[in-house]
Amino acid sequence: MVILGLGNPDRKYACTRHNAGKHVIDELLTRKTEEIQNWRSKYFRAWEIKINSHITVVAKPRTFMNESGKAALAINTKFCINPCELLVIYDDINLPLGKLRIRKKGSSGGHKGVQSIIDNLNTENFPRIRIGIGMPANGQNLVEYVLSDFTEEEKNTADEMVKNAADAVELILKEGIEKAMAKINGQNETSLP
Repeated sequence: MVILGLGNPDRKYACTRHNAGKHVIDELLTRKTEEIQNWRSKYFRAWEIKINSHITVVAKPRTFMNESGKAALAINTKFCINPCELLVIYDDINLPLGKLRIRKKGSSGGHKGVQSIIDNLNTENFPRIRIGIGMPANGQNLVEYVLSDFTEEEKNTADEMVKNAADAVELILKEGIEKAMAKINGQNETSLP
């Protein structure tokens, strides 16, 4: 399985809500017990790592969010995987801040990065972890909202959410997506077992 955390490549977007998927990859990289090798291509950066006893590849796109499908297609080609072996992690305004949802497949839900992946892979059949960033306040522009940093009041919840999403990845690697869905999808805000 390859874990792809979505986000924008430019430094000015590093701490934004839209980069929540990349933050999870950063968290997984801090947890690695061994780095086996790494790759850099035009479309992605990837690391083969060992987390506990599981060896996996984690990746970040080098494309902007709306072109994430180019990175996903390049990853699928490089690692000879089927779309169902690509776990995509991304921000979701339709979930409250701190809430996680795991799905085996589905539509983009209006997320342009996910739609780009669907378009490039020609399928909705890839697993994903949706990370709740909440909805913008009344009257706030959606683009400005997702490209803004978390507020001081939100930072603790956002940090905990990233750790919980990394825990969810480890759970998927250890127990499979069905068990991870059963354990995580019914839980409140940021609590994991």
